[in-house]
Amino acid sequence: MSGAVVSRKERHRYIHLLMLFRWVRPVAVLVAVALVAAGCGDSSEAQPRTLSATDYQDKLYGAWQAIMVANESGLELQGVWLDEPGPPGSFEQLFPDQWSTDDDTHVEWLDLHIMETHGIEPTYRQIRDEWVDHLNNDIWVATRVARDLMDDGVLPPQTGSAELNPDGVWSMDAQLETELFGLIAPGLPDEARRRARYFARISNSGLAVNVSAFYAHLYAEAFFESDIDWLLDRALSGEPQGSDVTEIVTAVRSWHRLHPDDWRTTRALIGDAYDIDPEWWASRVNFASTIMALLYGEGDLDTTIEIAALAGWDADNNMTTSAGLLGVIVGFDGLPQPMRSATDVYFNQDLTGDLPMFDSVQNIAVRTQRVGEAAMFVAGVRQIDGVYQVPTSR
Repeated sequence: MSGAVVSRKERHRYIHLLMLFRWVRPVAVLVAVALVAAGCGDSSEAQPRTLSATDYQDKLYGAWQAIMVANESGLELQGVWLDEPGPPGSFEQLFPDQWSTDDDTHVEWLDLHIMETHGIEPTYRQIRDEWVDHLNNDIWVATRVARDLMDDGVLPPQTGSAELNPDGVWSMDAQLETELFGLIAPGLPDEARRRARYFARISNSGLAVNVSAFYAHLYAEAFFESDIDWLLDRALSGEPQGSDVTEIVTAVRSWHRLHPDDWRTTRALIGDAYDIDPEWWASRVNFASTIMALLYGEGDLDTTIEIAALAGWDADNNMTTSAGLLGVIVGFDGLPQPMRSATDVYFNQDLTGDLPMFDSVQNIAVRTQRVGEAAMFVAGVRQIDGVYQVPTSR
């Protein structure tokens, strides 16, 4: 504009445009940055976690085999160590010629059959009919009461109600019978929690229902993460405000931090705080004991099972839950010996009716995978070239 004569009107118009541009430019930049950031955030959140069908099968097989070993090795330890834990060196893993059924395994084996027969959303009436046909032996406490109520025509969840099944308010039945629902929902903790609660209410109305959901959440996330503290944090994120589950986990973690090399001191603190229910098969003390075993076991399967065993109370149940979780993490190929080379034969000695007398652990894993795929696909999981594309959980 050098040498040009500019009128006052033109000069004012130029200054106005300059000021407007100076204001618009940073705002535009900020808007653009925000849009890009938002787009990147959506893209990142939309990225699925991946799990190959082969790895899923291996992890299921590892979980079921670890469960069998822990269950068998703990059957004779139920209610043995109550006031004090077992002495060092007083536990060993057992490896029989065949795995026998027990409520830690055969209730879920039946649930697997129910979902194979009636689909992944069975009705309570269908469940009642299957229980009446098949679940008649080797069941205890609230599960026994629920089963007896079914003979009187009562349907779940009334079979687990506080009014009709008062032991179900404090007993642990459901929390040892529902890990299956985390196994069929890899990376889908909300689905795992929902199904665990649905089946837990067959026998319980109290803390065991919430613990069942928490365990299922742990199992669902363990397909993608191995760190125990991370898994506990993720499962706690699914708990409501003021949850008893959160209070117990937080307490046990604080005692672990104070006594990182002394699980027996933490065990004494657990006894003082939570061994307050009528019997040693109570939900809260055994839940706390399981969390303790996972923390002090530090991801080592043998160590975790031994701590859960020696801690006492309803030891076999706590051993089984913690072993199954670590079995998911390491998979069958990562199991220690002689666990990996132990028998594959599962003997159905308790369930009645037309169910087979024998199964194999590997076949149970295959069956679980089929049901898991049905549950995953309904939840929006896609399978591409043998790899599951699992939406990222919250």
